[in-house]
Amino acid sequence: MTPPDKEIIKSPAIYTFFLILLLISAIALGYSVAKPFINTIVISVVLSGIFYPLTSRISRRIGNRNGLAAFLTVCIIVFAIIIPAIIFFFGLIGQGVSSVSAINEWLRTTDFSTLFNSDQYSSYIQWVEEHFPFLEISSMDIQSKVLEISRTFGQMMLTSGTWLAGNMASLVAHFLIMFFLVFSFLRDGKQFLARIRYLSPLKVEQEDFILSSLRKVSKSVLFGSLFVAFLQGVVGGIGLAIVGVPALFWGTMMSFTSLIPVLGTGLIWVPATVYLLIIGKTKMAIFLLLWCGVLVTGIDTVIRPIIVREASRVSTIYVFLAILGGISAFGPLGILYGPLTLTFLLVMLHIYGLEFQDVLKNKK
Repeated sequence: MTPPDKEIIKSPAIYTFFLILLLISAIALGYSVAKPFINTIVISVVLSGIFYPLTSRISRRIGNRNGLAAFLTVCIIVFAIIIPAIIFFFGLIGQGVSSVSAINEWLRTTDFSTLFNSDQYSSYIQWVEEHFPFLEISSMDIQSKVLEISRTFGQMMLTSGTWLAGNMASLVAHFLIMFFLVFSFLRDGKQFLARIRYLSPLKVEQEDFILSSLRKVSKSVLFGSLFVAFLQGVVGGIGLAIVGVPALFWGTMMSFTSLIPVLGTGLIWVPATVYLLIIGKTKMAIFLLLWCGVLVTGIDTVIRPIIVREASRVSTIYVFLAILGGISAFGPLGILYGPLTLTFLLVMLHIYGLEFQDVLKNKK
C-alpha cells in the first residue's frame, strides 16, 4: 500500500536519480552474470547478423516459419563451418608438432657453416655480404638462432594442444550456448533489435548508421580479410604439398601471415623456397616461387576487391593495426573485437561531428 504522503516528498530530480541508480545497478549485476559468456554472446550476435539474410531466404521458402528457418541455419553453421574447423584444428596441432620436431632434427644434423662455405652457396653468401653488410652473416650463428626459434615455436604448439585438451568440457559448453543464442537471435532478431531501438535515445538515422557500419566491418573482417587469408592459405598449402612441405600446418601459418601488410605470406613461402634450394631441390624451389609469387599474391591483389566489394574500402593497414591491437587487448578474439571497437569509435566521432557541426564550424 502506497503511503498517502509518498507523492508529496517525491521530486523529479530524486526520482530520476534513483531510477538511474537502479538502472546502473541492474546493468552492472547483469554484466557480472553474463561476463563469463561475454565472448560467446558477442560472437553469437556477429554470426546472427551475418547469417540473418540466409535465414530470411529460408523462411520465405518454407512459409515464413522463422523458428524452423533459424534451426536450419544453425545446422548449416554447425555442419559446414564449426565441425570442419574443429577437425582441422586437431589435425593442425598434430602436424604442427611433427613439423617443428622435423625442423629441429634437420637443424641439429645440418652444419650450416660447412654448407654456406661450399662452392654451391659461397657466391650467394658473398653477394649478400656485399649488398647487405649490416647482416654480418659470416659472424652470425644462424644455426643456434634458428634452432632456438624453432624450439620456442614447438613449445608454443605443445602448450596450445595441452590447453585445448584440458579445457574441452568448457569449450563444448560455450559452443552449445553459442548455438542456442544464434538460434534465438535468428528467430527473434527483429524483436530484440526493435526493443533496443525503443530504449535508445539516439535518432533513428544515428542508430541506422551505427548498425550498418558495424555490420559492414563484421562482413569486411570475416568475408574480406579472413576469407582472403583462408583462400591464400589453401592455395599456398596446395603449392607446399606439391613440393613436399607439410601443407596443413604451414598453409595455416600462411593464412595468419597474410594479414601482415607488405610481407604477408612471403614470411612462409620465401623461407620454404630457400630451404628447398639448400637441400638441392632447385626445380621445386622455382616452382614454389612461381606458384606463390603469382597465385597466392594474386589472390590479395585481384580477388580481395571482388569479395569485399563496398567493404574493400577498409584499408589493409587499418585492419592489420586493429587486429594487432585487438589481439593485444582481448586475446585471439581481438581479430574480431579490434576492428569492431575502432569502427565504433570512428562512428561515434562521425555522429559527434554531425551533431555539433554548427559549433565546430564557428570555432575561431
